[in-house]
Amino acid sequence: MLTRRHLGSRTATLALATTGLVLARPALAAFPDRPITVIVPFAPGGANDLAGRLLADRIGPLLTPEGRALVENRPGGGSAIGADYVRRARPDGYTLLVGSASTLAVAPASGASAARYHPTQDFTPITVVGTSPLGVVVPVNSGITTLQQLVDRLRAEPGRIAYASSGVGGVSHLGADYLANLAGTSAQHIPYRGGSQTAESLMKGETLYAVDQLGSVVGQIRDGALRLLAVTTKQRDPNFPDVPTVAEAVLPDYELTTWTVMVGPKDMPADIADALSKAANAALTEPRVRERLESTGTTPVPDSTPASTRAFLDREFALYQNIVQRIGLKLD
Repeated sequence: MLTRRHLGSRTATLALATTGLVLARPALAAFPDRPITVIVPFAPGGANDLAGRLLADRIGPLLTPEGRALVENRPGGGSAIGADYVRRARPDGYTLLVGSASTLAVAPASGASAARYHPTQDFTPITVVGTSPLGVVVPVNSGITTLQQLVDRLRAEPGRIAYASSGVGGVSHLGADYLANLAGTSAQHIPYRGGSQTAESLMKGETLYAVDQLGSVVGQIRDGALRLLAVTTKQRDPNFPDVPTVAEAVLPDYELTTWTVMVGPKDMPADIADALSKAANAALTEPRVRERLESTGTTPVPDSTPASTRAFLDREFALYQNIVQRIGLKLD
């Protein structure tokens, strides 16, 4: 049996057999020899937490029959606290991060004190888990039925209309502020701890609107408590084909997508990163995993590599930096 010091010199090979995933990997015989910790930088519940738990449930057994991975939630700092914890961990493959655009783009782009990191320079990219549209939602009893009506309210009462987000510095914070900015006005930010509290604040009338991941509010939309006015992607969402995009409804320059990515600490051995990426991809092809992710509005990406994940993160970080600069978002 190979010891861990041999891991860097040989490469794991991964093959898909008709009966499932087969790992022909003598070089990784010692990995994992203890549970892997998957850090989710959000409170339990919500699409990002679900993605982390689905992957944790499958990547261990896909790496080795005895493999295990456990989720640990470390929320705070716009999800930057959990990311910084992983950044400082040993790069041995036993501490991983399942983060979002909030974690690896918005927080570092906006100068958050807990996010003194770069998404690719300070982490080892592993795989893109999936992409998710955001939606502009309001309470059904608000009387607002179109995005144009919401924009008109924002313009009529600049700085007085409150919007909810799932936390300071998160993508929902950025998305709602960006909407008001492109509309030529401003709104009042009220942060909460997670998507469930965001929806609750809307239904209680504490806030008027939110721009949140569809998976976090799809239940309330389906139940008729919240109204989906528009989606933030270039194309309409296939689950809501009658709902326009923000760009076609009112603001042609508006486009925003969030995502879920798995990374590890900087300088992880390439063979371990490759094996983790391939195991995650294999999990994302499993019908149960795909169905659960799609039920939250996340489209799985089962074919990324560490190299393509790095390119994706660099591209998205540049995009979010431009948005942060436009709206002047600064976090302490």
